Amino acid sequence: MTRKLDLGDIQGNILCDYGSSFPKGRYLFLNIPNPAAGRDFIDSVRGKVTTSISWDATEGYPSELMTTKPKVAINIAFTFAGLLALKLPTATLGGMPFEFIDGMAKRAPILGDIVESDPQHWDPIWRNPDKDPRRVVHVMIALSAQMNNVDGTPVHELQDETDWLIALCKKYGIVICQGHRPGNGAYQDASLLLAPSANGVRPLPSEHFGFADGFGKATFEPMDPNEQATGGGKLSGSGKWEPLATGEFLLGHTDEAQEIPAAASPRAFTRNGTFMVYRKLHQNVGSFNRYVAETAKTHARIMGCTEEESRETIKAKMVGRWSNGVPLMAAPTYREWKAFNARPDSAEKQRAYVDFKYRDDPNGEKCPLTAHIRRTNTRDMLDPEKSSVLNNRRRLLRRGLPYGLSTPDDDAGEHGIIFMAICASLFRQFEFVQQQWLQYGLDAHAGNDTCPIVGHHDANAKFVIPAAKESGKPPFICSKLPPFVETRGGDYFFLPSLTALRMIAMGTIDPT
Repeated sequence: MTRKLDLGDIQGNILCDYGSSFPKGRYLFLNIPNPAAGRDFIDSVRGKVTTSISWDATEGYPSELMTTKPKVAINIAFTFAGLLALKLPTATLGGMPFEFIDGMAKRAPILGDIVESDPQHWDPIWRNPDKDPRRVVHVMIALSAQMNNVDGTPVHELQDETDWLIALCKKYGIVICQGHRPGNGAYQDASLLLAPSANGVRPLPSEHFGFADGFGKATFEPMDPNEQATGGGKLSGSGKWEPLATGEFLLGHTDEAQEIPAAASPRAFTRNGTFMVYRKLHQNVGSFNRYVAETAKTHARIMGCTEEESRETIKAKMVGRWSNGVPLMAAPTYREWKAFNARPDSAEKQRAYVDFKYRDDPNGEKCPLTAHIRRTNTRDMLDPEKSSVLNNRRRLLRRGLPYGLSTPDDDAGEHGIIFMAICASLFRQFEFVQQQWLQYGLDAHAGNDTCPIVGHHDANAKFVIPAAKESGKPPFICSKLPPFVETRGGDYFFLPSLTALRMIAMGTIDPT
């Protein structure tokens, strides 16, 4: 591609997965009591906002499109209530998508946020804001920080920027919303999990259930020349990997339907912006480990293998990957997984982590049709003849970090994942995947079976592991799945461009 995106107009957390560069995160949520003061506040913040201008030497981008990697990246987003509080024109507000206007809490039944995940059980900051207008979340400020490798603490600049932001809020009368667990914290901290290293500690690419994460990231046009579309893009009719259309993730650009979707006016306000899902997901680590251990006893007896093999197999079949990230499509059995791990490192081995399809596994004998990763990215599963066409309109840019510390038997602690997803359409992309693919099982020919990892699990929840025909074994049913993941809060946000931030700050949005 010769066409380039305006990197200086696009917020950095849209195009860049900050996890490896900034292992520490801090998220503050603000309320704007006065629109004029709010605009002045935005004007003071926007000069510090981190853009997508690269801090790495990237082939194809001139040196003037490079900057120094910050110690702390700063990004900003708004709820619909926040745009309303800033007195944006009615014509602009009315052009926003209805699901964004509703907000996440009102969409709870669609998202499967019921029973233990019902909004009444969310963290106090997200609970019953209608009772106090000064508790309504209007703005999110995300601080993403580098780490001291000796002790695993964030660089001191994170606290410096936090203190600056607190002082700025005080100056303009901006309310910092309280109510994060534990206690009544003023912000939500997050961090990659850490492990000892020769020189101190190192970040791990894993989450509290013990699975390696971060594979198959969505890639789209125009790609960074150093990136590859393999596994993260779309499958062409000939089976080649290609980048997705820009408009699936950035407003104002052509999408996979070869259209520039309608957006709020004026066009300059939404162009190069996007929408973001913020969800705090608590992980019941103890329940997960206990369930797998107990179920493995039965699995081992039926399948004639060790309990260790059964534990690893059950977990892998639920997720679609073994605990170290090896996909079931590359190593369907425990023995093949061990053999894969024993292979020397090579480009071919690394490619196998992302370069796979489901075309030759129509019955889920290798990777169950209802496994987590097969639900969230169906690749060529739904319509092999047309490759991934049906999947291309549902892709998400996954962002976020784990939060808290956990032990193997811990449910009650404060730990989980801060899940953030970026997409051009909350309804068509995030909500569709969440409702149709994670909370229902129809497209996987599994009736009402939900995702075995993040789905809502009632008393009859189950997960079926198909058996290979040549094994002579019956399918294995994991019955009575307890809830493994619970929603603790969140909302839908608009991530504006730098142009839109200037328009908001100056109060010069003219939808005519």
